[in-house]
Amino acid sequence: MPDYDLIIIGGGIIGGSVLYHLAQLGYPGRVLVLEREDALSKGSTALSAGGFRNIWTTPINMRLTSYSIKKLAAFQDELRFPIGFDQRGYLFCQYEENFESAKAYGAEWARNGVAIEFLDAKEVEAKVPGLRAGIDHIDPEVNEILQMKPIAGGVFGPECGSFDPSAAAQGYFERGLEGFDGRAELRLNATVKKLRIVDGKYRGVEMADGSLIESEKIVVAAGAWTNQLLEASGLSGEDLPPVIPLNRMLFITNMPPIEGFERIPMTIIDNGVYFRPEGPNLMIGRADPNTPPGFDTTPDAKYYEEQINYYMQERIPGMERCRLMSMWGGLYDTNDVDHNAVLGEHPHVDNLIFATGFSGHGAMESPAAGLALSELLHYGEYRTLDITPLSIRRFWENKPIHETIVI
Repeated sequence: MPDYDLIIIGGGIIGGSVLYHLAQLGYPGRVLVLEREDALSKGSTALSAGGFRNIWTTPINMRLTSYSIKKLAAFQDELRFPIGFDQRGYLFCQYEENFESAKAYGAEWARNGVAIEFLDAKEVEAKVPGLRAGIDHIDPEVNEILQMKPIAGGVFGPECGSFDPSAAAQGYFERGLEGFDGRAELRLNATVKKLRIVDGKYRGVEMADGSLIESEKIVVAAGAWTNQLLEASGLSGEDLPPVIPLNRMLFITNMPPIEGFERIPMTIIDNGVYFRPEGPNLMIGRADPNTPPGFDTTPDAKYYEEQINYYMQERIPGMERCRLMSMWGGLYDTNDVDHNAVLGEHPHVDNLIFATGFSGHGAMESPAAGLALSELLHYGEYRTLDITPLSIRRFWENKPIHETIVI
């Protein structure tokens, strides 16, 4: 008889959501959560920008995030755990050519129940006090380098916003463990060396200390470390999800001296630069398309100055007087084929279930992903949300689901 019915690898928000939703469904088995750090959600969950949005180019992402936003809004009432839910919106500032394409896509958003407002340049400036939509103020020689264009308009998502993923993960784990009434266990400082896979069947895990733990099934919610673990377990080639670790940096400055700026939405401007209030300060980021795969999360002040701050200073007056106060790096578990999650059972390894490849939108999709995977584990099928299209099979069948709004 195995030690546990289910092992969940990963103490972040995805693993927590799976545990909580299993408890809500009345899953009868014994569950073990293994986290290699000395506390929950110390990895990518804690280092996330904490945004949530349902503005996407793929309907499945629209469905998953729209569902998740409703659950995040109800989190404090349902789980009795505050998560800093703040629904002040997302604003994508657009050049003329992109704005016309976005407006043409409006019918698709409407079909999928996504609330959208199309703003002209003046309305964009009103949403973000101080923002300069034009470029007449920019030195032409400077703009030869920056290549900035006038902001023609914006796509505003009023249902979008931000929350605290670490708090949500903590809430999921606390309520999940309570719900299992002693049948679920959490182990910290527990590093999994590899999975035991025999004749195409998952059998258990081998720990770094050499001990073996057996379970009927396993959920791998190890984020950017997923393939490192699976390769050590003997999987290779098409049996691996196309997931790579990529460093993504965030920077904190003081707030520019503009009245009302502390109430702005998450705003995305030139060069993919995004920013939002973080307490009394400003959180700023940009995904570097040239980042090589790897586990190095060292932040880079030079990157902030050259790839972010120049654009911020030209759009937001007073940013030149704002001081870089802190910075950090964290890992995206990036699916470099289509930038969407890889979820569900492994067709070649019985009882192995993926929860990886979220490419930066794992925290915001955690309620939906956790529910769907818990239904699969409890009922043997998806009932509320069908995430079958996100199976690893899509890569074998050459049916990727390309998401293009990735920040």
